[in-house]
Amino acid sequence: MILDFDKPKKLTDSKTHNQTYQSDSGVAGTYVPNMSDDDNKKFKAKRVGGVDERIEIRVSLSGVQMVVKVFKEENNKPQEYWKRHKIVQMSMNGKLNLSLEDWENITQAIEEAKSLLRL
Repeated sequence: MILDFDKPKKLTDSKTHNQTYQSDSGVAGTYVPNMSDDDNKKFKAKRVGGVDERIEIRVSLSGVQMVVKVFKEENNKPQEYWKRHKIVQMSMNGKLNLSLEDWENITQAIEEAKSLLRL
């Protein structure tokens, strides 16, 4: 399993981090990591419940921070919902150059998240 659900160690407290990096506290699609270098290299995952149930995956590749959100697919949700969300949403803070191994790891992480959301 490539997804790591262990809570990462924070470098600073959330309040200080959000004051320093204001984009982290409300701008969609932005992300400045607040975790150790070792954790940054892992596919850190967190399950988020509620109406928009999903698994959020954070990883840094080649100096680019990426967030991948994999939403739980539910056939009973209206078409407007899927126009807005789709199933997979990716955000990153720059141009991402990937090796084939990186790409395979990303697709493995997404497949793992989809499987977990089906449970």
